[in-house]
Amino acid sequence: MTAAILAITPHAPAIATTVWLGGAGLSVCGLFIVNYFPFKAFSIDDEGMINIVKENGYYVNSTLLAAAIASPVIMTLWSAILFTVGIIDYIIETPLGGIQYTLFALIPIGFGVIAVVATLAIGWIIGKRVETRVRLLLHRVDRLRLNNFPAGQSRTETYFD
Repeated sequence: MTAAILAITPHAPAIATTVWLGGAGLSVCGLFIVNYFPFKAFSIDDEGMINIVKENGYYVNSTLLAAAIASPVIMTLWSAILFTVGIIDYIIETPLGGIQYTLFALIPIGFGVIAVVATLAIGWIIGKRVETRVRLLLHRVDRLRLNNFPAGQSRTETYFD
């Protein structure tokens, strides 16, 4: 991949080359991580795996484990962003034979960026709705607990306190 990036003709601008190489490096790191976890987990039985991921954090902090497992996805996203920025820089800074060819190259990328932004917005909206629903469900559970008030206390005192 690096050889292909460096062999582009006409030579890519410095920013494009830099972000492409950074994206390639991130991709390789993500690949190592993706291949390491299954290999490392191969000898762990189901019960052992359950004990590793429990919340008590005896083996590893669950937040740290989640971050390690999610890191290849995050690296892939950043790598894609870097490649896209490099492509845009290459298209803008390299003479492609006229403005019409530059626009012809940028339009599909523009649609792609719009699709990504729309997907992120939809994901954010869904996340907020799920968060609101969970909060309402937790609030309802708290109200049910309040209805099981201790002896000697009135129901209205417990409910409105």
